[in-house]
Amino acid sequence: MTLEDLFHLANLTDAINRLPRPPSLVGSSGLFEEKGVNTTSVIVESKNGQLSLVPAISRNDDPTPVKRSNRSRRTFEVPHLPTSGQVQPSELQGLAGFGQETAVESQATVINDRLQEMLARLDATREWQRVGAISGKILDSDGSVLYDLYEEFGVTPKKVVTALGTDATDVRGKLMDAKRHAEKQLPGMVITGWRAYCAEDYLDALVRHPNVEKAYAAYQEASDRLGGDVRKGFIYGGVEHIECNAAVGDKRFIPQGKARLVPVVRGLFKLYNAPANYNETSNTLGKPFYAKSEPRKMGKGWDLEAQTNPLALCLAPGALVELEA
Repeated sequence: MTLEDLFHLANLTDAINRLPRPPSLVGSSGLFEEKGVNTTSVIVESKNGQLSLVPAISRNDDPTPVKRSNRSRRTFEVPHLPTSGQVQPSELQGLAGFGQETAVESQATVINDRLQEMLARLDATREWQRVGAISGKILDSDGSVLYDLYEEFGVTPKKVVTALGTDATDVRGKLMDAKRHAEKQLPGMVITGWRAYCAEDYLDALVRHPNVEKAYAAYQEASDRLGGDVRKGFIYGGVEHIECNAAVGDKRFIPQGKARLVPVVRGLFKLYNAPANYNETSNTLGKPFYAKSEPRKMGKGWDLEAQTNPLALCLAPGALVELEA
């Protein structure tokens, strides 16, 4: 393989998708089902505030009938998220790493290092979208709203004040109320678990509440014996409470004093990958990441671009519950 081969779209895209991804709390939990699409938009259908996918059919067939009474369709444009970098000739010249037979292998390491830097930015943005989906609002990097799932489908957001600052609060009862609300929004669907992604101050207030302290102490003792960390999953009231203190700059994934309660249901959360905006990738199934390059002016190195085109959705936003301390 030559140096020019390393900078080919197919090879760069294969390389960036093979690189280890930075750990992400929601992304690595298995909550989202990931799927490639060959379009730059996704059409979803809503019935009584619940979303469902519209099946693809032959262009010669009649469209899927839609009842006017309580169904509506919405087209979501998939966000386009590119980032760029450069590789200078001086970074590739005269390289021969220990145990490597050719300079090309060392040059591939330099390119992968640059791709890894861009991958970290892109993957953090994808996680930002996932957190938006479990919160009912897909946000841009500046915090502006790309899609408000509640407004799009006429669903009223649900908030349960758990009143953790009051000793007499029945915390277990509050969680039960929240779960019952979500269950009503998911008729016929099998819920296999519950998760609450918590800001650290919310989790602290929860475990210090008089009605929770004993359960937490027993859970912590068992976790300590196994060398675990209860912040990664403390189960109370049938809900796994997980600390989520991630932030990018001053943008917190979960606001202070809040938690996001989500039911674990197969097919409820989707992450769609659209194709890149390159000639070579038009009408192909989207991949999580793409990378491409072109020579710089006068042959002075290479310009790199990496991109991701994701759309994270909750297909029943009425089942999402905000918990407030």
